[in-house]
Amino acid sequence: MHKTKRMKLRNGIGLTCVTTNQSRTSCLSAMLALPLGAEGRSLSALLPYVLRSSCRDYPGQQAVAAQLDELYGARVEPVVRKRGEAQLIGFVADVMDERYAMQGEGLFADTAKLLASLLLHPAGFTKEVVDREASQLCAKIAAQADDKTTWAIRRMYQHMCDGEAYSLSELGDMDAVKCITPEQLTEHYHHVMRTAPLELFYCGSLEPEEAARQLEQAMEAYTPPAEPVRPTFDAPRAPLHEGIREVTEEEPVVQGKLTIGLRSGITVFDDDYPAMVVFNACFGGNTASRLFRTVREQLSLCYYATSMTEKTKGVIAVASGIETDSEPQARAEILHQLEDIQQGGLTADEVEAAKRSVMASLRTIFDSPLQLENFYQTQAVAGLTETLDELIERIGQVSVAEVTAAAQKAAPDTVYFLKGAGA
Repeated sequence: MHKTKRMKLRNGIGLTCVTTNQSRTSCLSAMLALPLGAEGRSLSALLPYVLRSSCRDYPGQQAVAAQLDELYGARVEPVVRKRGEAQLIGFVADVMDERYAMQGEGLFADTAKLLASLLLHPAGFTKEVVDREASQLCAKIAAQADDKTTWAIRRMYQHMCDGEAYSLSELGDMDAVKCITPEQLTEHYHHVMRTAPLELFYCGSLEPEEAARQLEQAMEAYTPPAEPVRPTFDAPRAPLHEGIREVTEEEPVVQGKLTIGLRSGITVFDDDYPAMVVFNACFGGNTASRLFRTVREQLSLCYYATSMTEKTKGVIAVASGIETDSEPQARAEILHQLEDIQQGGLTADEVEAAKRSVMASLRTIFDSPLQLENFYQTQAVAGLTETLDELIERIGQVSVAEVTAAAQKAAPDTVYFLKGAGA
């Protein structure tokens, strides 16, 4: 069993608590929400990595590691995420749940103090630490191109959302990261703390009131922004140009990557969002979908074919791996399946199967404190209070007509093809 409670701490920090005894570990996170397109995006991406090694109370990574050992091998990791036009930076902690600790040990309280120290009490940013962490961040940025499946999706969105903040990388730009100085990062840290709202998440066996009490103590040094700058979300309802944009790029890959971007404008803020989730499941979101059963299994046009939504942006990416020569046929069949669904081709059995699949998938999130953290921190940055249970209930009530109506709003925008060089 679990229960979810949303509250505000005395110093203005948002807190979401999920109380449960299902997991042996508890999860605690602290996230600062920034506009993705704001100046200083690369500085923001570097910040949590440098903070981890620059703490006044735990100077250096060895001191942090020693404290984590004292907490039964807890983990505290820097995090940088993109959610629509928002850049989330901060820390996620994973620690043995309080009910398994010896009496009086206070695992949660000590973990909260460590996380607060990393975020609120930097000792100063040295050139050695900034240069080292910048080098490692540049390596992460360069490594994005190694996974061609996700890289093709990223490249498609860069072209599709050209001129929109969503096209930007949450990890920053390599050239900008290389040039960051300790002085610049120090100034940016103070700017972030003056402007960015702070959101906490806790999942574990402690009651919400007790978790809030301990977190207030840990975060007592935090001063909330006088005028917080909250990210805004932009979801165009239709393509921003005439016709379907087509982009082909070549790289030394064996398997071509055909990625099609759709705009629906339907986001988690809209009443028909559950219908869009079910449509995505029917279209390409699972192994019972049209893309998997028809394009991959029956016609053998793809090695894989799937679709995924971005819930705060109102966009869908159709991703497939194909032989280069199959690109015209695969593209035509993917768009044909979309058109068939839009014209009312879904059966009641397809929709019911998709709803069961989506609801089962969402229920598995309850088994993972880290997945719950991801879900509720996204809700928090979007200013939403809907719980996971409430979303599951809404999905269960979606009708065939509603799914068809949602599908009709999905307009093809960009076709991106990453093909093998010389193919």
